[in-house]
Amino acid sequence: MLIRTHLMFAVFIILIFFNYVSNKLVFVIMVLIATIIPDLDNPNSKYGSNIAFSPLQSVTKHRGFIHSFTTAVILAGIIAIWWPIASFGFFIGYSIHLIMDSFTKHGVRPLWPFKWEVNGPITTGGRIEDILFLGLIIVNILLVFILFIAGG
Repeated sequence: MLIRTHLMFAVFIILIFFNYVSNKLVFVIMVLIATIIPDLDNPNSKYGSNIAFSPLQSVTKHRGFIHSFTTAVILAGIIAIWWPIASFGFFIGYSIHLIMDSFTKHGVRPLWPFKWEVNGPITTGGRIEDILFLGLIIVNILLVFILFIAGG
């Protein structure tokens, strides 16, 4: 999936959880940051193209161990040690990225180092993803209206 679709889905999840988290600002920031992190191993991604991530890209391949729940749990666990309030948002953001990528043709290996792969019918940047992206925009606008404007 493209970063724009990941971010739109992240906003959707933020809106769903918003009334149930104690530190809303930390939750929002961590979900948005974490949903970007799995693609830093891709030199062709918007943020992964930054030269600062070249060392990471030299030791891993795109959709390798970074695109796994194994890594999500390890990183969220490390964050929980030093900043517990941030770990939930981080885990959610990272996980939704993986879930979305599992619906693409390239898929993910969710339980790295196991070779088991999950993939679906969506072509990254294709028509179905464009429809999903537009649908998420509409749903997010409706949720903002319901949650914040209409007093839901």
